[in-house]
Amino acid sequence: MDRNGRKDRNWFGQNKANKQCCGRSPSAKELALADAGFDGAERAVLNVARHFWQTFAVPESQAWLRAMQIAQDASVNDTSGEFGLEVLAAVQSMRMSRSSCFCFSSPGCPGCSAIVSEHERQFMSVLRAVREGRNGVAQTHAMILCEGNDTAAFLARMCGLAMILPPLKTSSAATNHAASMV
Repeated sequence: MDRNGRKDRNWFGQNKANKQCCGRSPSAKELALADAGFDGAERAVLNVARHFWQTFAVPESQAWLRAMQIAQDASVNDTSGEFGLEVLAAVQSMRMSRSSCFCFSSPGCPGCSAIVSEHERQFMSVLRAVREGRNGVAQTHAMILCEGNDTAAFLARMCGLAMILPPLKTSSAATNHAASMV
């Protein structure tokens, strides 16, 4: 307990004393991070983005500082400084297109951060589709995420982010399928 008789919790709702998380489990529209199929670069994008979203939701958390540190430590394609700024630009352009609340999982809670929210899933689906060169799929996910509003700036920023990420490793099955379609 703190001096005011409240449970001693940090900004993310995590108990400081015993590091226990909330015990949250995925809802019907969410999925476990372990089952999302993200590569290392995409996991880094999600982690950095969550800290930026936390900054906008709880400005006094100053989570943007942690976002930039994570981006620097990620060394994605030796573009650590650019990486953090590209993620922020994508997050901000998406925020400018949406009118309703964006739901994300808390980066500071082990239980919550192991869950990908519906909105995070859409955000990451745009990035994956851009990385795979599937523009129509990227536009569809962006349209859903941006609630039918203009997606041009958001898609441009996601393209910029995708350009600095390492190329996706394609499975031999995917490569064979793509080759058979030619």
